[in-house]
Amino acid sequence: MNKLLIGAAVACALSLPGLANAADASGAWKLATVVGDMTYHTNCSFTQAAAALTGTCVAADATPDGSPAKPSNITGSVDGSNVKFSYDVSFGDMQLHLDYSGALKSDTAIAGKVSVAGMDLDFTGTKG
Repeated sequence: MNKLLIGAAVACALSLPGLANAADASGAWKLATVVGDMTYHTNCSFTQAAAALTGTCVAADATPDGSPAKPSNITGSVDGSNVKFSYDVSFGDMQLHLDYSGALKSDTAIAGKVSVAGMDLDFTGTKG
């Protein structure tokens, strides 16, 4: 009877999302953020070491003056499937700070909110 209970407990624990396998956000990500009727695209490259998340993000869309976008260094963290990261970027003559908070929906999908300039916007992303 005890072996049956232990086996059931192990099976339940392994079926909980994020418990059997720790999330790994490392890799190349393509993010999309909707602002009004426009979608902005960002390419990010993340490196995860334990709970720490580092890397870069760069706008995939043209800058307002047509110059190439410069990558921004990110700092962040991963806790289970929850991912948080932030970075600063120049948009024209404005300096913006972006705070992302989301969840890994699978090994190749993320979704959440980005807070920028007093707005909370939805974002989605795909890995690869």
